Amino acid sequence: MPSQRFSRVGLGAAAIVAVVGLMASADPPYTHDEATASADAALVASGDVDYLRVRRAAGLYRERAVGWLLLTGAGAGGDSAAAMGALARSLGVPQARLVLEDRSRSTRENFAFAAPLIRAHGWRRVAIVTSVSHMARAKWVATKVLPDVDWVAVPVPNAGPGRRCCVRTRLTEWTKIGWYALRGWI
Repeated sequence: MPSQRFSRVGLGAAAIVAVVGLMASADPPYTHDEATASADAALVASGDVDYLRVRRAAGLYRERAVGWLLLTGAGAGGDSAAAMGALARSLGVPQARLVLEDRSRSTRENFAFAAPLIRAHGWRRVAIVTSVSHMARAKWVATKVLPDVDWVAVPVPNAGPGRRCCVRTRLTEWTKIGWYALRGWI
């Protein structure tokens, strides 16, 4: 009997390891629509520690695919709307085309605090510029907060070394998706 109990525990542990391994090997899925990135504005989600997101958004502006950049974040993830704004200006985006939301400290707050700014500008189509691992949750939150806006996914590579992306970033993102789902935020 004890050996059967040990076998069940071992199988359970193996199943958990397998699920965690699968989660670490795949980004959460989202609709890939970067080819249609043309939008009124690009919302850059905070957490852009390597500034890949703001660089891509500035590129969209220079390509005339968007007319505005909406930069979000208080700096909790290693960046801030102000720091991203300074970089965007150095990359050729005029101050007059930058809108800063500088209070948010989470993905949910990025969109909740950006919503009044999006409405005030009358933007109907907004590109979400964020990391590939973060895109699914960002797009789900955006759709929940502003369902009347047409959200366009513009993913950038995950920041940091490959192993970090495969293990830490993806596992963290899957966990946050579960948490957001439990809270009714997505």
